[in-house]
Amino acid sequence: MNNSNNIQPGIGYYGLAVLIIVLGFAAFAGSIYSGITDAESGLLQMVAPGGANLFLKEPGEYVIFYENNSYLDGKFYSTGEQMSGLEILVKERSTGIDLATYPAKSSFTYSLGNRSGRSIMAFTTPRAGIYQVNASYSGRAGPRIVLAIGKGMVEGIFSSIMISLAALFGSIVIAAVITFVTYRRRKKAFLKQEEEERLMRGIP
Repeated sequence: MNNSNNIQPGIGYYGLAVLIIVLGFAAFAGSIYSGITDAESGLLQMVAPGGANLFLKEPGEYVIFYENNSYLDGKFYSTGEQMSGLEILVKERSTGIDLATYPAKSSFTYSLGNRSGRSIMAFTTPRAGIYQVNASYSGRAGPRIVLAIGKGMVEGIFSSIMISLAALFGSIVIAAVITFVTYRRRKKAFLKQEEEERLMRGIP
């Protein structure tokens, strides 16, 4: 009589495969959440028209985003898309040198919690330091809006997505291998046990 309890590997390996998939989904969700949180916290906000002194901790290209839905200093902003004529000037405070601003190289939109925005302009800093950012409307009044400035946001979110997908699909592959190997070995062990039982009963 077959005794499945004596068959190795045990059925617990199937449970291990399920656990690995669950952990993979958890890692996927955690990595996505972490990437979004890091992206949101890495954006420096300011209200326009107006100015702000921003500490930019490394050189390179920074992208300016227009947040049509945002939250800043205890206030919610929902300003639609009407922002024509907005001028943005950037100056390095230590040297007084004006930096060139230019249209963002790629169009990127995001929605992070109660904030959503799109890339509009960019500038490149030669070094880390404090930079004065001033925004105003050319020759007319305009709505108060929120601008957000950040570096490497697109790359950071893309990297987070890739890591999340790698964790998810990696867990699925590992679980599939464990399930397949367990099934094959248990099937082989069952057949061997049945053969031994037939020999014990004298059945060829």
